[in-house]
Amino acid sequence: MRKLQDTKPIWHALIWIFGYILIVNVGDAVSEALGIPNSGTALLVIVYSLVLLGYLRAGRRTEFYGLRRPATGSLRLTAYYLPLLVLAFFQYSKGLNPELTARAIAFICVLMIGVGFLEELIFRGLLFQAILKKKTVLRAIYIAGITFGLGHLVNLTRGYSPTDQLIQLVAAIAIGIALGYCVAITRSILPGVLFHILFNISGNVSNHDPLWDTVLVGAMIVVLVPYIVYLHRVLRRMPVVPTDRTPAVTGAPATA
Repeated sequence: MRKLQDTKPIWHALIWIFGYILIVNVGDAVSEALGIPNSGTALLVIVYSLVLLGYLRAGRRTEFYGLRRPATGSLRLTAYYLPLLVLAFFQYSKGLNPELTARAIAFICVLMIGVGFLEELIFRGLLFQAILKKKTVLRAIYIAGITFGLGHLVNLTRGYSPTDQLIQLVAAIAIGIALGYCVAITRSILPGVLFHILFNISGNVSNHDPLWDTVLVGAMIVVLVPYIVYLHRVLRRMPVVPTDRTPAVTGAPATA
C-alpha cells in the first residue's frame, strides 16, 4: 500500500473508497441482524476511520492530506464556511423525526461523526491529492466532487428511492465541489469535516418529505452556485504554493 500510495495514488485512494463501501454494507447487515439501526455500521465506520488515521500517521502523511489547521487568514477567504453551515442547519426546518428514540439519535450521531471524518479524508484528502499530482487544482476539485456525489449511489442498496437518490446526487456533487474549493484555499479538511458531520446529522434526525427535500435541494443550488463562483474567484487570485507537503495548490495552476 505504501508503494501504491506514491506510484499510483488514484488506485490507492480508490482502494480506500471501495473498502469504505464494503464496511458500510457489512455494517448495515450487522445492524439489521442486531435489530438496532446504525449500530453495527457506526462501530465499523469508526474502526475504519481509526485504521486509516493510524495508517497515515505511521507514514507521516496526515498534514499532506489536510489534517492540519487552516492556513492563516484562509477561513476569511471562504466566508468562514457560512453558506455551507446555513444549509446544515436549514435542514432542521423540516422538523425533527418524532419516531427517533434517544438511542437511535445517539447511534446516528456516532455514525455521522465517523462518516463525516472518513469521507472528507478519503475524497478531499486522498483522492484530491492523488488527482492533483497529475492534474490542475480545478480538475482535482471537480473530479473529486463528482466522484463524491456518484459515491452516494451506493445508497441504492440501502433502500433509498430513485427520487431520494437524485436529490442526494445533486446535493452531494454541489457540496463536494464547494468543499473542494475550500480545501484548495485553506489547505485543511478539518472545517469540512465539521460541516459534513453537522449536515449529515441534521439530515438524518429531521423529517423526510419528498416535497420538502426537493425544496431543500433547490435552496442548496441557489446558495451553492454563487458560493462556488465566489470561491473560484478567490482561488484564481491566490498565488501558487511551492511546497510539496501541502494539500492544496502545489505547483498546479488554477486552470481547467
